[in-house]
Amino acid sequence: MKINKIYRNKIYLDNDEIMDISPLIRQRYNLKVNDDIERFYDEISYEASFEKGIFLISLKDRTKKELRLKLEEKYRNKPAILKAIKKLEEFGYLSDLNYAISYIESRKYGKNRILYNLFQKGIDKSTVEKAYLALAEEKEEDVDDIKLEKLIGKNSKKINVSNSRDEKKMKEEQKLIQYLARQGFSLDKIFKKLKEYKENYE
Repeated sequence: MKINKIYRNKIYLDNDEIMDISPLIRQRYNLKVNDDIERFYDEISYEASFEKGIFLISLKDRTKKELRLKLEEKYRNKPAILKAIKKLEEFGYLSDLNYAISYIESRKYGKNRILYNLFQKGIDKSTVEKAYLALAEEKEEDVDDIKLEKLIGKNSKKINVSNSRDEKKMKEEQKLIQYLARQGFSLDKIFKKLKEYKENYE
C-alpha cells in the first residue's frame, strides 16, 4: 500500500483511498511519497480517526453512530474507526448518555418523540430511559410532566375549562390534544394533565 501523493493534510494511497492526516502523524511516521505504509496502515488509520473524532466533537455534540458515520466518510479502516470511538468514550469525549440528557433538556418534545429521534441517531431505549432517570433525580420532578404542563399553560385559551358542550371550545381542545400527541406525549399523560389543569383552574 503505497503513497501516491501527499497534498496539504491528505495522503493519496494506491488503493484509491484519500486519508486525512495531521502534520503530527505525518511527522511521526515520516511519511513520504512512494512509501509503503502497509505495516503502519492500521495505526495511522486509528490515530487519524481519533484526531478527526476530537475535531468533529469539538464542532458539535454527536452520538457514537453519528461520529462513526462521519468518520467512515473520511476513512476506510472500520476496525480502526471503532477503536478510535472506544478510546474517545474512555476519555469522556463521547457519551450517548450525556448526549441524550442534553437532548431531552433542550427540546420541548415528549418522551415518545424523543425516543424516536434519539433512536434515529443510534441511541437505544435503555440509554434514553437512564437519561430520563438521571434528570428526574437531579430535578426531583418528571421532565415530561414539566414540559407538558408548560405547553398546556401556553395553550390555555384552547382548553375547555368549564367542560361545557360549546362545540368551538371542544374542537379547540381536541386540536390541542392532537398537537400534544404529535409532540410525543402519551394520551394518558395528556388527559391527566388537562384534568389537573381544569381542577386547579376552578
